[in-house]
Amino acid sequence: MLIIWIIIFSLLGSIGSIITASIFLLFKEKIQNTLIPCLISYASGTLLGAALLGMITQAVNRIDAFSVMATVLGGIILFFVLEKFVIWRHCHEPECDIHKSSGPIILIGDAFHNLIDGIVVATGFLVSFPLGITIGLSVIAHEIPQEVGDFGILLNSGYSKKKAFLLNTLSGLSTLFGAIFAYLALDFAQIAIPYVMAVSAASFIYISLADLLPQLHEKRKISASIRQFILICAGIGTIALILYFHP
Repeated sequence: MLIIWIIIFSLLGSIGSIITASIFLLFKEKIQNTLIPCLISYASGTLLGAALLGMITQAVNRIDAFSVMATVLGGIILFFVLEKFVIWRHCHEPECDIHKSSGPIILIGDAFHNLIDGIVVATGFLVSFPLGITIGLSVIAHEIPQEVGDFGILLNSGYSKKKAFLLNTLSGLSTLFGAIFAYLALDFAQIAIPYVMAVSAASFIYISLADLLPQLHEKRKISASIRQFILICAGIGTIALILYFHP
């Protein structure tokens, strides 16, 4: 039964986010520009909440705190290097200067990122059902604005809407492969779970602090800042409530 939940949340985090993003692109640009920062704010909160309140806590329950935090630190450095050499950058703007006219690279990087998402989701469910739910929700929350950006980049690179959707969907299937691989591998290697959880926490922290939150500083109006703060807290609160009532 657990594998069914892993598959469901893996597909929701990849294919579900792609479908939502494609519908989102039907909105007027003004509405998109208003909603994307809201999605990014909420996603930042869920990622930080899942990493700091869920993943790291569960890892510390299994191995010593020093090993966990050293693994988290190493993971953050690892993702920094990956971002430099694989161009694994989260885009939420169709006119991204870094990735404009680089559709194939985006698809490769996105497939790799989705593979890791699948591993993270499966690991969460192997630790506990509530943790799996919180990680799944966090993946969904941050995938939607990312997929919106990816669609825009592919369209700017000359792909048709149909081809962009098809290629993004194929790329998203790597989430399912990652989840099934992690489920089969970690089920026989329980000792590795806390370390995988620590690296997963590092990926969530890195995505939130290096990719998502810096974008929110671009809007300096008081009203926008208040809205961002509320949504970040709402994201953290969502994760905290799930973990509190279903430890």
